[in-house]
Amino acid sequence: MPSLRRWGKSKFERNPETSFKLLAALLVITLYLLLKEFQHPTVHQPFTAPIGATVQYTQWNGTGKAHELRATRVKDAMRYTFRRYRENAWGYDDILPVSGGSSSSRNGWGAFIVDSASTLVLMELWEELAHSIEHILGIDFDTAENLVDPFETTIRYLGGMLSIVDLYDAGLIPEDVLHEEARDLILEHAVTLAGKLAPAYDTPTGMPWPRVDFDTDQGEPNPTFVFSDDPNKREYDHPVIGPARTGSSILENRVLTRMTGDPIYAKNSTLAWAPLVWSKWKTPWPGMVDGPIDIMTGSPVARSRHWDGGHDSYYEYLLKITLLAPPTDPHLDVYKKRFLDSAHSLRKHLGSRSAPAPDHIMQHLYIGRQDDQQFQNQQGHLACFAPGTILLASKHYDQPSLRTFALALLEGCRHVYASTATNLGPETWSWTPKLSYDEPLFAPKTERQQQEQAQAGFWMTNSSYKGRPEYVESLFYAWRITGEQRYRDWAWEAFAAMEEHCKAPFGYAQLADVWEAKGDDNWVDMQESFWATETLKYLWLTFTDVETMSLDTWVFSTEGHPFRMIR
Repeated sequence: MPSLRRWGKSKFERNPETSFKLLAALLVITLYLLLKEFQHPTVHQPFTAPIGATVQYTQWNGTGKAHELRATRVKDAMRYTFRRYRENAWGYDDILPVSGGSSSSRNGWGAFIVDSASTLVLMELWEELAHSIEHILGIDFDTAENLVDPFETTIRYLGGMLSIVDLYDAGLIPEDVLHEEARDLILEHAVTLAGKLAPAYDTPTGMPWPRVDFDTDQGEPNPTFVFSDDPNKREYDHPVIGPARTGSSILENRVLTRMTGDPIYAKNSTLAWAPLVWSKWKTPWPGMVDGPIDIMTGSPVARSRHWDGGHDSYYEYLLKITLLAPPTDPHLDVYKKRFLDSAHSLRKHLGSRSAPAPDHIMQHLYIGRQDDQQFQNQQGHLACFAPGTILLASKHYDQPSLRTFALALLEGCRHVYASTATNLGPETWSWTPKLSYDEPLFAPKTERQQQEQAQAGFWMTNSSYKGRPEYVESLFYAWRITGEQRYRDWAWEAFAAMEEHCKAPFGYAQLADVWEAKGDDNWVDMQESFWATETLKYLWLTFTDVETMSLDTWVFSTEGHPFRMIR
């Protein structure tokens, strides 16, 4: 059994000069905001680093230049999003886009500000970035509102701050917006936050507790976890966690180790997903893990197997760590094999073509889920990340068959978007499998579902739209890797639909029902930080010049934060 892990001391540990440095940094940024001299910023020499095999398409012949009008429209949407948040909810985690109210569901540190900063950098929105940096420098990560979710905190806050540092070090942020002392203080904040998250990893397996109490510095079970003295009423004997939550911290922590020179971050994040990567529990399909998993024993407590929400980013990080980690990493071949095994298992066992429908004879490819012995003919919007990730792997690992699979899955996601009245995709949908030896688990139940199935070949099981990025994220990868114009056009169709149906008085609302274009009656008063961090970022990157944030030099985290490849 591993011993409990403590985070080592860092050269960024607080010292008597910290308060003075923080005050000086805040003063410089405040003066900058007053002067507002953004016209001629001084920028470092841009970062360039050849990283071996080329991932991006190379035969552009001029077609990879920025589509200025479309890129500007997306940038304007980001300006609007930021301005309305700053005017009405500054310092809160999120704004409520319909009412103008505020929400603090991410511990009250200003999740929108930290999470969206990397998007501001790429779009060169320097005034907005300066305001964000001023806030970030003043956050106290030693205290938190409520219990802290290590997964969400790592991908949104820790990843957001580390990406700012990486973008600065790459010369992409002007010195008069972020100077070296402020850069060091942001990194010190990241070290502080990582230290506060450390108790999450104090388990016998190294898999993290679902929550951390920052007041007691102790790991805690998920608040919904069922404890009972009566074993007949107890859901599980110990706290459990899904593959994504234990397997999606290695990118951020590897970057933190690179920046600080302290190996403890990489070590603990490797231990966190070790029970998945080197699982001693046999599963029927190579590479794919069963979940959820007991964090005390490492054993699966159920037999759920898929690439959808709760499992998704574990598989994403298996691929991306092989892009990010140095070639001296002894585990790269293991990660590669686990990813390829899982992708081929996904294709073989969970890829499912829809049967022809009365008014729609086309057949589309989706990916379902497996629950023990039962195939579930249902896909979530979150699973639309898979086409982009698998396409990236097909190029990086030279796997042509995976390219075909990925593009077919992407066409399925696009069909779901294009079939609704709003041209936006639902949260979950089902279909009748073309080939199945058993009765499908899900069948259309209502008159409306029957109508949807007849018209489009699928029906919605949750018709809401939450501003999620996964579809446009995959379109970004498809455009950059294949060079085919249709993926840029599909991204524009999606953005135009977001502008038409989601733009609200104080931001961009979610929708209650994508099947009906009801105007503001359809709005849901919620805007998650990933709207600015991922959805708008990937759209803008699709329309800007293809050399911006090349896939041959940058890796994007599951939250859309870019990290440098340094070999």
